[in-house]
Amino acid sequence: MNINISGDFALLVAGGLILALILSNLLMRVLKRYKPKWHKRILSWRFRAGVTLLILLFIAVALVKIIFIKVDSGQVGVLWKRIGGGTFVEHPFYEGTVLVYPWDTLTIYSSRFQTATTQVHAITSEGLRIQLDITVRYRPVVEHIPYLHKLVGEDYLDEMVIPEVASAVRMIVSDYTAEQVYGHQRLEVQARLLNTVLKELQLQEKTILEQENSTMQGHNLVNLDDMLIRQVDVPDKVHNAIISKVNQMYLNQEYEMRLEVAKKEAERKKTEAQGIADFQETVSGGISETYLRWRGIEATIELAKSNNAKVVVIGSGKDGLPLILNTEGSTSALPASVNPNATDPQSQEPQTPNATKSQ
Repeated sequence: MNINISGDFALLVAGGLILALILSNLLMRVLKRYKPKWHKRILSWRFRAGVTLLILLFIAVALVKIIFIKVDSGQVGVLWKRIGGGTFVEHPFYEGTVLVYPWDTLTIYSSRFQTATTQVHAITSEGLRIQLDITVRYRPVVEHIPYLHKLVGEDYLDEMVIPEVASAVRMIVSDYTAEQVYGHQRLEVQARLLNTVLKELQLQEKTILEQENSTMQGHNLVNLDDMLIRQVDVPDKVHNAIISKVNQMYLNQEYEMRLEVAKKEAERKKTEAQGIADFQETVSGGISETYLRWRGIEATIELAKSNNAKVVVIGSGKDGLPLILNTEGSTSALPASVNPNATDPQSQEPQTPNATKSQ
């Protein structure tokens, strides 16, 4: 009979042995005091029993690694019985310490999520040979690991999963070009690979399980969680051609953008020219006096807002336009008819021009 021994049970056994030793020593002290004859007989018997116990303990220590097998975290064990029917398929042995007879064997399997990488050579739809690095994420079904051990074995990854993956890769890649597998359709290829391999594994496992037990039909032995294309290796010439094509595609998009900007600029200039033409047509009959007077008023208002020293020269007539001259640092350069500080060389009297100075 094979049982799992927990850590609490082992501590309980150790505590029981220590308690038995203490009680036996107390009992021997009582017998030595009140029953010396019994004490002598027990001493002689205890010596022989001690030698026998030491021999048995030595044998047990030598066989402890064979009898007491540890099942670590994230592991399960499958028992094979030499006497009693071979592989024990009722259930696997979970984490803990398993007591196994020396003539039986306990095989340890990992129940955690695992990854494996394989290289597959495939031919694309245009007849190009490429190499793909495929990563598979998988995990055995814990409840059915005894059947997996009995029907497939410890190398179930190489016996079941990898061949199906390689077959699916060659079949699906043949529907795509190298550029599609290498570029933007990689996710689509991965999804098709996963679905195809799952279907093939289910068919394969169903066939295997039908041969063993009809009640196990439809159960999976291995869960395939994901498949990833890590790398696609194509010939150097093809790789350079793909890079050149991508560059040309982006250059073409750049030129299209430039053309679009040029078209919009042409439309802007056309609209501007049309506006100028409309303006010229509007003012072709002449500019009215009212408009000119209004522009003069605007210029005078802007002049009044300025803080700089300046000379305002009013043109002839009642509606003459103002001429603004900056007098700061340049009044000496004005002609005598304009400069208020200049004098007439003949009369030596200051001349008064038609100008006013404002601050």
